Amino acid sequence: MNRMIPTFHLTPFRWLLASLLTGLLALMPLPVWPADDGPRILEPAGELMLESIRAEDLPGLLAPHQGKVVLVNFWATWCGPCIHEIPALLSLEERLDPSSFALLPISLDDPADSSWLVEEFIQTRFPNWHSYLSAEPEDYLMVEELDPHWPGVLPANYLIGPGGNLAKTLLGGHTEEQFEEAVLEVMTQAANPPPG
Repeated sequence: MNRMIPTFHLTPFRWLLASLLTGLLALMPLPVWPADDGPRILEPAGELMLESIRAEDLPGLLAPHQGKVVLVNFWATWCGPCIHEIPALLSLEERLDPSSFALLPISLDDPADSSWLVEEFIQTRFPNWHSYLSAEPEDYLMVEELDPHWPGVLPANYLIGPGGNLAKTLLGGHTEEQFEEAVLEVMTQAANPPPG
């Protein structure tokens, strides 16, 4: 059985087209691929600064907010409910008066990963989320500064009253409405202390 092998006839037009394409390809610079040196850290687009803190640094972070209601939010990139409530917390921070309310998020991601993981997560998902990073080897060491009986639930949110006292604990995921209700309750209690 004879098989026909297709032939390609180079007509003058095809010859001209092939020559032009070959010439153009010869003029183009060769692509330079980066060396594969393992995982690369995503460089932040803006001036994102994530400061690592220890448990003993927490009182110092709260001190400038004396006289405000402060919501301390312990979260992690691996925690679904934590990620789900970030937009609610950002919206709440945007709507409430900064002279009476402050949001203080602290990531409890593994310190070995947090230097690149948390920064990349924030840059790609929530560029307006300003968070600290726990430098503690165990997450409970940071949270127990506010809650010695913390059951290990994330997200863990603590409302600190204007006087610096722990006023309310919110464990697990919450909606913006639930956060706002809790913040306004603490503000009202602070404005109208019980007679003593």
